Amino acid sequence: MTASTAKTRVAIIGSGNIGTDLMIKIMRLSDVLEVGAFVGIDPESDGLKRAERMGVQTTAGGIDGLVALPGFDGIEIVFDATSAGAHKRTTRCYASTGRSLSTLRRRRSVPIRSHP
Repeated sequence: MTASTAKTRVAIIGSGNIGTDLMIKIMRLSDVLEVGAFVGIDPESDGLKRAERMGVQTTAGGIDGLVALPGFDGIEIVFDATSAGAHKRTTRCYASTGRSLSTLRRRRSVPIRSHP
């Protein structure tokens, strides 16, 4: 990546294990993504506290809190790592922003390759 190439700023909604794991992987491994916001609904969640310690902007205000954050206009992609029920509300609220929304759901373990 050249100095003139900016990383794509992302937000992660869902401060549980899946969202926190995604945040850490992006921060440690990605050359093209940057975590611009980490979103939850419980201000005491371990995930939000960890994000704060790592210097990530956080909100416990859910999707509404994300949209209200300073710098929200710079967020290009939002990963939704919430429960299936919360996905519906997030999708409705986020539809008018014109940004990409990717949902992450826990699924049954399915092998991605066969083992000998």
